[in-house]
Parts: sequence; structure tokens; C-alpha cells
Amino acid sequence: MREIYNIVMDLTPTPTSLTPTVPPGLFPIDFGTLVRAWQHSSVAQIFPQIPDISTFFDVDAIVAKIKLVSFFISVVFSFLFMVVLMKLRGLYAAQAVLAQQSASLISSSGIPTAVKGPYRARWEEILEHMDSAKEAEWKFAIIEADNLADLVLKRAGFQGDSMGDRMMSIQDGQLITVQDLWEAHKVRNNIAHNAEYFLRYSEAKQAIQKYEKFLLELGGV
Repeated sequence: MREIYNIVMDLTPTPTSLTPTVPPGLFPIDFGTLVRAWQHSSVAQIFPQIPDISTFFDVDAIVAKIKLVSFFISVVFSFLFMVVLMKLRGLYAAQAVLAQQSASLISSSGIPTAVKGPYRARWEEILEHMDSAKEAEWKFAIIEADNLADLVLKRAGFQGDSMGDRMMSIQDGQLITVQDLWEAHKVRNNIAHNAEYFLRYSEAKQAIQKYEKFLLELGGV
């Protein structure tokens, strides 16, 4: 760098009286002087001239290709975005319809209500007892639901002297909800055979839902 500085100073004309005075610390040189200094220095011989990249590559063609590829990528992503958006809209619409249908089948207690069947009115009365805040009403609803389930078993042709016998006569794979019926019937037996049995609302609600599944499978409600 010192060598370049010396050459620059040699190539720089001596200021005349008409040449403005340069403040201390600044080089009184222009760009052309700096280039000539570089060409005369040994530093320029150490670092060869860097070739122009445009002599090896068609820069304009490369830029054009990049723009073309970018355009196609944007089109593809835009198309995919529209497809996903349409799918999401369809999904949300289906969920909204399902939610409306489900809401119409839910009582204030959160228990599904029957929508059809010969014992629909009786089932709705049972659900009204579940809407109460009294434990005695929940127990009554369980007893009535069990009686209704037994009636449906009889009408379906299951034989036996008691409800337990009729449930035992159900063959494996004959009814999907037979296990639900057994579990709900156990709650009924706890209520019927133990006057001090404490029935939680959550337990009563689960039992009613299991009776509901069974009655719906046999078309009772």
C-alpha cells in the first residue's frame, strides 16, 4: 500500500495557485490517477486482472431462466393453496352441519335424545328425569331405562325368565351393544339392591348413554 501511495503522489500534478488547497489527511487525487498508480505498481503484477464473468456466462439468459422458474413455482404454490383452501372450506361446512345435527339430538344434560322408534316418547320422559339436580331422579331414570331395555329385549324375541336370562341368551356377535347393556344393568342392580347406594351424576349419565346405544341398535327409540 505504501508503494501505491508513493506512485500516486508522483503521478499527481503539483498544485498551482489556482488549485484549491486540500485539507490535511485527504489525498488530492482522482479515480484516473488511482488507476494509473495501480497499473504501475508491483501489486498489480501479483494479482492478475480478474476476467469479466460476462465473457463466460450469458447473464441475461440465466436471469431470464430464473424468472421463468420462479413464475412456475409461484403458480404451483398458488394452485396448491387454493386446493387446500377449498378442502378446508368443505371440511368446515361438513363439521358445521354435523354440529347442528348433533345439537338437535342433545338434551340440556348432554345426553343424546332419541330421534325415532316406538318408545321415543317414553325415552324422552326418562331423559327429563336426568335433567333434574336430584339423585333420586337419576336413580328413577336408570330404573326406567332398564325396564325399557328389557321390554325391547322381549319384543326382539330374546327368551328368558328374567332380564339377566334374556341378556345371557344373546349370542356372541349378535348385538354390538350387549356389553354396554350389561354395564348399565349393573348400575341398575346397585340401585335396586342397595338403598344406601350413592349414585354420582357422571355414573348415571354414562349408564343412560349405554342404554341409549342399545335401544338405538334394536330400533326401540
